[in-house]
This record gives sequence, structure tokens and C-alpha cells, in this order.
Amino acid sequence: MRISISGCANSGKSTLVEAFKKRWPNYKFPNKTYRDVLVENGLEHSSKTNEETQLHILNWMMEEQLKYPKDSHVIYDRCPLDNLVYTLQGNQNGLISDEVAAATISFVKESMKQLDIIFWIEYDPRIKIVNDGMRDADKAFIVQTDSIFKDLFDQYSDNLESDLFFPKEDCPAIIKIEGLSVDDRLSYIGEFIDQSGNLIETTKSILDPENIDILEKMIKDQTDVKVSEEQIKRVMKNIKG
Repeated sequence: MRISISGCANSGKSTLVEAFKKRWPNYKFPNKTYRDVLVENGLEHSSKTNEETQLHILNWMMEEQLKYPKDSHVIYDRCPLDNLVYTLQGNQNGLISDEVAAATISFVKESMKQLDIIFWIEYDPRIKIVNDGMRDADKAFIVQTDSIFKDLFDQYSDNLESDLFFPKEDCPAIIKIEGLSVDDRLSYIGEFIDQSGNLIETTKSILDPENIDILEKMIKDQTDVKVSEEQIKRVMKNIKG
């Protein structure tokens, strides 16, 4: 099982990943996280992100995923879906061009095939925002980020067949984690994977989460975006200099 814990800042992702590793010690965890990559390369991020940051992190995430074949047991702290959220947010805030946002959608759709489950933690305002020196502690920014996660989750839940943000074939399950405490969240994850870390077979596929509100908005004209391989290669070449 190739699993990601995803969500906005201050949602408890890293804490949950550490607890997950203790409960399922057979799972591997990459030596680096996206935070290490940001620090090592001196990249601006979050509300100050830019195209270089987003493409650099996405490239690293995709390369990291390729290290683990389908039969691996690996847990990630964030995945390309998170990168897409911050890229779309940067696009909304005038920091990321439409071209780079479109290229990111294409890359992330392909990268989804390298994951089996994405457990998404929705932001809970009851959790005190802690500034750890890395995350953006501005509540308005966190809420905006979470709203984009919700939009993408809605798209997955209600309109997967549109082939807009997710591949119709070999798409991972995206599951919203229930519970506020770490123990509650681990118990919820335990409803889907057994003690050995393998998928629990159920009569209802986890690929069909409950229907929720249909996606109402997304970045301007995103439904009409068509990205060619040549355009993607040109974007990456320009960013890498």
C-alpha cells in the first residue's frame, strides 16, 4: 500500500504520520520530506510560493514516488495532490501562471497512479495554530488552502469521470479522515488497512466515498485547459533555466 497523509498546514499531518509509523512499523518512510527540500534549496513557499518552488517540489515528489513499486508499504507526509492545491492557490492569488497551473494538473494526474490511498485531513478550527517556523500561520491562508482541498475532494467524489484533475483509470482512493485526536484518526485508518498494513476488503469499494456538494468553483477556465507534452516540457525547461 502506498499511502499519503495530506491536508493544509496545522491539520496534524506530521503528527499522524509519526503515529502511523509506530502502529504499522513495516511501512517505509522517505528519508526526506518536502520541508527538507524547501530548506535545502532556500525556496519560498506557502503564501510566498512561486513557480520555481512548486515545480521543484512536484518534481521531487514524483521522483520519490517512483522509488516505491506497487507492492510497497510506504507512507508519505504530503503528495503531489498537496502540491496541486498550493499551485492552484498560487494561481488564484496571482503568483502562479495559468500555464504552470495547467502543466501541474497534467503532471499530478499521472502521479496519482503511484498512490493507493490519500488520507485527507480537513482543517479543524478547534486546533490551535502553531507557528513552527516553516508553516504559514495565517488563518485566512490556511482556510483558503483547506477550501481548495475541499473543492478537489468534491471533484473526486462527484465528478471523477470528467477526467479533469484525476485519472479515471488507476486513481487512488481519497478518504477524508474522521476524528480530532491522533488515536481517533489511527482508529479510522484502521478501518481500511489491517494490522499488516494491507487493504481490508469490503463489500463497498473505498473508491466510492459519499457524495457531497458538487464542485462549484475552480480556477478560471480550468475545465478548458488542454496541455500538450511539448508545452509541459517547455515549462519545465524554462523553470530549470
